[in-house]
Amino acid sequence: MMEANKLAVDVQRIHQLNSLLRPFIKRPSSGDAITFEQYRILHELAMEKVSTSELARRLNVGQSMISIQISRLLNNGYIDDETLATDRRYHVFEITPRGRRIEEHVSDVLNEELPELIQQLTEIVNTR
Repeated sequence: MMEANKLAVDVQRIHQLNSLLRPFIKRPSSGDAITFEQYRILHELAMEKVSTSELARRLNVGQSMISIQISRLLNNGYIDDETLATDRRYHVFEITPRGRRIEEHVSDVLNEELPELIQQLTEIVNTR
């Protein structure tokens, strides 16, 4: 009986965490709607040009997810695709000025709101 009660409490906590994180992660930014996954890619590309496989490794996600997000970012003009002259099959991606503006805006929002979000998460996790 105690295990069932503990499970119910854990499930409730997960639901609370999910409810708190969903609007934060899915929120459009500065009129340009990007997902949190797309932001993570832009954030990596703001530092340096990177390949699809390297992005997948760094973000610890599958290459197919990265490819889908890369396609959307390319279509919206947030990144550019560059092939190497030595090997036309190898692509690296770089952030565009438009993508950099979005990445900087979302980073500012994160810096402003993240401490409060972490406080709320801590309160949920610590309620035992």
